[in-house]
Amino acid sequence: MTNNPFDFSSSFMNYDPQAFFKQIQSGFSAYQIPNLDTAALVESQKKNVDALITANQAALTGAQELLKQQGEMLQQAMTDAAEAATSLAGSSNPMELAEKQKKLVQAAFEKALTNSTEISELVKKNQDEISNLVNQRVSESLQEIKESISKLG
Repeated sequence: MTNNPFDFSSSFMNYDPQAFFKQIQSGFSAYQIPNLDTAALVESQKKNVDALITANQAALTGAQELLKQQGEMLQQAMTDAAEAATSLAGSSNPMELAEKQKKLVQAAFEKALTNSTEISELVKKNQDEISNLVNQRVSESLQEIKESISKLG
């Protein structure tokens, strides 16, 4: 077991999807609704759970990628700061020092903007992926409901 506070896998160790779906199916079996295809209803719920799992996996992957990217950016920022300190320490002329500081501040600002853009694009990409997964399943589910209703009548 790891000490990672973001590792929720242990929460799902005792989850048995088959037992969950058997419980749902037995619940539907207790009510005898004419022409209701309980197997199709249970299958639809399985697909919903699968879509939820896939969306959560995509969110986790996106979060891991984001943390990795931020870690790399932080490491680069620390390296840049050390190089800047070394560069500034070697300047004895006040005009030269001011010019170096101006260039360093400008470079740091530009790097911050670039990093911010990269982070925003990474988050947007992940959100789009998750939204597409959920939207696809909602559309499929609505179609399944429509088909089930047409069989009832």
